[in-house]
Amino acid sequence: MQPTTLTINNITFTYPNTPEPLFENIDATFPTGWTAILGDNGIGKTTLTAIIRGSWKPDTGTIAPNPHRMIIGHCPQDTTIAPANLEDFTADWTPEAIAIRNDLKLCDDWPYRYSTLSGGERKRLQIACALASRPDVLILDEPTNHVDAQTRMHIIAAMRRHHGIGIVISHDTALIDATCSRCIILTRRHIGSRNVTVAETYPGGYTQTAAAMAMRNTADESALDAARRETKRLEIVKTQRYATVQRLDSARQSGRHINPKDHDARAALKYGRPTIGAASTRQYTQLDGRLAAARRHAEGLTTAAKRYDGNIWLDIEPSHRREILRLETGRITFDNPTDQPTHNPTSTTHKTSRNVTAADTSAYCQATYANNHIRLMPPDIANAEQSVLIGLMFPTISIGPRDHIAITGPNGTGKSTLLRAMLECATDVPRLVIAQNTTDDDAVRAVQQLHALPSGTRSQVLGAYAQLNADPDRLLAGGRPSPGELRKLLLCLALPERPQLIIMDEPTNHLDLSSKKTLARLLAQYPGALIVVSHDDWFLDLAGLSTNHQ
Repeated sequence: MQPTTLTINNITFTYPNTPEPLFENIDATFPTGWTAILGDNGIGKTTLTAIIRGSWKPDTGTIAPNPHRMIIGHCPQDTTIAPANLEDFTADWTPEAIAIRNDLKLCDDWPYRYSTLSGGERKRLQIACALASRPDVLILDEPTNHVDAQTRMHIIAAMRRHHGIGIVISHDTALIDATCSRCIILTRRHIGSRNVTVAETYPGGYTQTAAAMAMRNTADESALDAARRETKRLEIVKTQRYATVQRLDSARQSGRHINPKDHDARAALKYGRPTIGAASTRQYTQLDGRLAAARRHAEGLTTAAKRYDGNIWLDIEPSHRREILRLETGRITFDNPTDQPTHNPTSTTHKTSRNVTAADTSAYCQATYANNHIRLMPPDIANAEQSVLIGLMFPTISIGPRDHIAITGPNGTGKSTLLRAMLECATDVPRLVIAQNTTDDDAVRAVQQLHALPSGTRSQVLGAYAQLNADPDRLLAGGRPSPGELRKLLLCLALPERPQLIIMDEPTNHLDLSSKKTLARLLAQYPGALIVVSHDDWFLDLAGLSTNHQ
């Protein structure tokens, strides 16, 4: 019987060799339908779903039902990981499997050549295989990384086909609004003198959740401000009362305020039973309890942890060369044995396992270059999903030391391939290149590079890393950077080298929404040459790479 609810209770998890838990005492409920898990990079979203899947064991806590007694479909972030059931899906032509293929617009040959597919094509095939496993619980981790707008709509249609428990980790606000009825936010809250990770549940999609969170944060700040004001007021009153008690006590000891005719008072003073100032003393003593209660109340209130605005100083001068990259007119072929590439020094052959014939020679994508925008389009956009694309035709591309270039186009048209060809023709200038996908080895090398830096340079890198709302302390303590954190770290590690050329392929992959905005603002002020491949029009616009979409 398919479960209708999945519950996690009191989940605490600590990475090996790290001093503090990643999160503590997390509770959450996932009913039938889609729930989004949101939160900053590195806060533990993917780790939490690994615990839910039973892949990792928590320090404490329970999961019900037992994950090992359910069928759990999983689509990972990394598109290089082929689905475990890929061969089964390839042979599955049941009506349900055909419907999944139709929803995601899969080509029949894709399962046979997974390694040659674009990132967006692989992502669709990963999702298809996860759906085809007929899971009780379906977990999608960043399903719209690498994908264009049309592919996003195909993924939304496929997600709606799943009628069990669905969990999606995503920073794609449009996807969440289109599919999710509730959101669970992993967020850092400041409690007393420390920051802790908590899970908060909100009804609705991203837009409704963001509005509720903003109201919550405003109310929390107001409550904390009021509590602090009350504590300060009581501290002032206590100081004033203390001065009064001291004054009265001094007067009582001297007896100068006692009426000469008040024989009882004078006798009390003489025989050690003073009465003057007793009421004030009692009031002063009572203030201690009120002040302690006010302080406990203020310390118990939680507020959102401090966030940074990504204000990173770029001490970088552009190259003095007139031209730092030039790619002559030509074409790139996709392992076409019957059609040789044009003979010019910069033409590149990109090898894949596609089998094509001479009849396919017209199926070239076309790149246009105007107004700092390189746009790639298949030969017939109306039939792009089923076209056999054998290569890319491109005009002469010349990039100067201050040019900022956007490269756009549907999935599978050769954007990353063109980027590699351009990089081969770049002059010898300091550069930073961040690819679509990063690996565990990339993370290990980046952390080793960080620790090998001189202390002053390391402090500079970690300061920039913190400005991107990442946690330097966790990184230094041996924490493994998430894919989003790794992208931030790679960028910050390059800044001391003063790169004069930055090339980024899908830079918003894996990044949380706040980090995307911060990165866009940073790139907008970058003084050197910049080349960015992206499907996110809003990001390109914010980064000053407006593509003038019609």
